Amino acid sequence: MRLKKFLITLLLAAATLRADEVLTRPAPSWVERVTVDANATVPNNEVRYGIFTLLDDHQIRVTDTVVDYERKVRRVLTSGGVQNASELSIDFDPSYQSVVVHHVDLVRAGKKIDELLHASIRVIDKEDESADRIYDGTRSALIILSDVRPGDIIDYDFSREGANPILGGKFADTFDLTTATPTHVIRHRLLWPAARTLQYRDLEPKVETRGDERVYVWERRDVPPIDVEDHIPDWFDPYAHVQLSEFGSWTEVGQWANAMFQLDDDSRAAVHQLAQTIRASNPRDPVVAAIRFVQDDIRYLGIEMGRNSHEPHQPAEVLEQRWGDCKDKSFLLSSLLRELGVEAYPALVSTRLRHELDAQLPSPFLFDHVITQVIVKGKTRWVDGTLSEQGGSLETIDTPSDERALVVRDGAHALTNIDIDPHATTIIEQTYMAKDYVSPVMLDVVTTYRGGDADTFRSSLVSDSISDIARDHLNRYAADHPKIEAVGLPQLQDDRDCNVITLREHYRIRELWKNGEWSYTAHAIAMHLQLPDRRIRTMPLAFDYPLDLTERVTLRLPDHLAIGEDHDDVETSAFRFESMVKNEANTIVATYHIKGMHDGVPAQAVADHLIKMNDVNGSLTLSIDPERDAPFLTKAHRTFMRHVPATLLISLLVLLVPAGILMRSRPRYSGNTHEA
Repeated sequence: MRLKKFLITLLLAAATLRADEVLTRPAPSWVERVTVDANATVPNNEVRYGIFTLLDDHQIRVTDTVVDYERKVRRVLTSGGVQNASELSIDFDPSYQSVVVHHVDLVRAGKKIDELLHASIRVIDKEDESADRIYDGTRSALIILSDVRPGDIIDYDFSREGANPILGGKFADTFDLTTATPTHVIRHRLLWPAARTLQYRDLEPKVETRGDERVYVWERRDVPPIDVEDHIPDWFDPYAHVQLSEFGSWTEVGQWANAMFQLDDDSRAAVHQLAQTIRASNPRDPVVAAIRFVQDDIRYLGIEMGRNSHEPHQPAEVLEQRWGDCKDKSFLLSSLLRELGVEAYPALVSTRLRHELDAQLPSPFLFDHVITQVIVKGKTRWVDGTLSEQGGSLETIDTPSDERALVVRDGAHALTNIDIDPHATTIIEQTYMAKDYVSPVMLDVVTTYRGGDADTFRSSLVSDSISDIARDHLNRYAADHPKIEAVGLPQLQDDRDCNVITLREHYRIRELWKNGEWSYTAHAIAMHLQLPDRRIRTMPLAFDYPLDLTERVTLRLPDHLAIGEDHDDVETSAFRFESMVKNEANTIVATYHIKGMHDGVPAQAVADHLIKMNDVNGSLTLSIDPERDAPFLTKAHRTFMRHVPATLLISLLVLLVPAGILMRSRPRYSGNTHEA
């Protein structure tokens, strides 16, 4: 109820701001008006979305505030382009920015039409991350144009005014040099105070000094649309851009962050009281108890508006409301662990860039998540406070795969490597039991999840019931066994301390051998070996990591079948695969195991990688035909047993029919005899 009232208050406050959020007036005097080449040749073979961008101009002036100016000029080529170009969207943060629209012109056959006179401007809440329980207050000024036609040119410009106060007067940004549509000119112009230091990287600008300002210009011409291939690793950035930062080192970024993660008096008292409670109720392992309290009892919710886009809420506030986002949870957890006598600090990470942070200029905007560094007896552990229902001890807890962190503490001067030690494994064991080749076959499935895989499955139980899991699994197996039925509900055993979950399922399958041959496929492994749409690549190919998956099928048959034993190994830079088939007496056991080694394959190695993926996919199926695969003696025995009844009947008839004839042809004697 308290959260509902809070959100209503935010919305009411937002409503009072909307009248002043979007203004209309001419562009600032410092803006250079770029001449547009309306006759630029359209690259017809590269057109996307029915639009050709003639100019994408971005100019920004940094003083004690920031004014961010943009002008876009687009030629509409098709009716599809009309649909895509007729709604202009300007995103902004109303906590520190206002939007000024300077002009919106539509040019048709050389005649300019002022669309701003009658265009509809609306401000709408954006909230793209609301599905992830994150509310950042971002809004969009939406300008809806009327009567747009193919051949028209849409020319509009606007400014966002205001500097993000969270940076404390410093500046950092990224300028894009690629676009989704073919573009004749991309241009960025920065007016920068000459007395302040600026770092930039990736493309050299033209630089000149005008009075007390230095002017930087980056420009690209005839830029083709970006072609992003499918299944690229998260850390790979296919877009060209310019990095800019006033932060001279990671030390400066660390000092900026450290200033925000300082306890106030109320929080210091609240954390002390909570630590006493945890120590009293969990004397054996208060550290794990503290971790689980933050993960499980503080629900995840991010109200990341204004300063709280980067600054955490104080632990006292988080404890009172019982919710918080990643930085709130990390601040609370690190403070709580320190109160328990354990060295712990918040740590800024990028779940996307990971090791690619090494190639970036220091900037607060590179980080999108906060975890916690915990140091016990000289060993460093990393804990993600947002992972509810996580299992294991501090020694066995799965390490977040973020690879790099900026630890928030005094004296931090560089990124810290996160040594990934995944404990995630899944073992799927399927046992088929057939007493003959006619009766229903019994199938027992035992799936064991460990480490991070147990965490993932346990978290799914928050929304999925055992009945939901039973229904999903039954339908999954029905793809191979249409006449399958479950024998009871799955049985679940969860050892959270050891972080092991065991799921047991029982099924009955009718007519498994009806069509003679039957095939088993290791589908769980095959799901990780899907081929990309783009096979000829210029970008790296992603692979699932961490991954440690075993599928084992055991077939207990009525008799021995001549299935050859086999062993296969396949390895690439991204994975290692092993398969083994054993055949002893009436039992066949096939084991398939795949382990991820890396989360991506370099573009130049993709071809060989795909060849080996095809090899593995070809070896994931075990085919069995009781007739074809039976040994010679078994076939002879079956043939004999099938034909023995007929043979015996014929033999008996051969013997009995003549005997009957003889019996009927013999003379009959009465009981009286007469002599002649």
